[in-house]
Amino acid sequence: MAYPKITVNTGKALSLIASDTIPIPYVDSIQLVGTTSATTANKLVAVGSDFSDVTVGDIVYNTTDNTSTTVTAVDTSTILSVADDIFTSPEDFIVFQAGPVFERRTNSASGCLLYVGSSEGTMDVAKSFVDVKVKTVAGSIVTFSNFPVGDYLPLQVVQLYATGTDAAADNNCLAIW
Repeated sequence: MAYPKITVNTGKALSLIASDTIPIPYVDSIQLVGTTSATTANKLVAVGSDFSDVTVGDIVYNTTDNTSTTVTAVDTSTILSVADDIFTSPEDFIVFQAGPVFERRTNSASGCLLYVGSSEGTMDVAKSFVDVKVKTVAGSIVTFSNFPVGDYLPLQVVQLYATGTDAAADNNCLAIW
C-alpha cells in the first residue's frame, strides 16, 4: 500500500515564494528574521542582525514583496551580498541557514507536501483551478494543469516554479512537512 504523506503532521509549514532557480528552503534550517535598515544594491543590510553564521548559498526571502535570492558573500555581521537586487528599506526578510549543500534540500526527507492556495479575493469556477509547476524529490519537473485551489499536490516536492505556475498561486502555496 502506498504511504499517504498527507496523513503526516509534524507541525512544520512555510509560505513559499515561487522561483525558477531557488529550491524550497531546507525544513530544519535556522531562520534569521529581521527588517532591512538601509538600501544598497545587491545587499541585505540589517543593523542589529547577526549574520556571522550565514554561509554562501543560504536562501533569503524578502517577505515584504515576495521575492527570493541566495547569499553570495557575508560582508560583515550585518551585511550580506545577495545574487539579486531585491531589497529596499525597510523590508522584512528571512535568511534560511542551510548552507549550499543541495542534497539536504532535495532528498525525500526534505520533500514537502504542497498546499495550493490562491490570491483571488473572490472565487468562481474559472478562478478555482490553477496551473502549478514543481520539481519532485526524484528530480522530475511536472506541471499540474487546472489543479483545484485548496487541495494538496499528490507528491513530494522540492521546488515551486514561478514560470508555469499561475500568478494567483505563485506566492500562495504552503510547504508542509
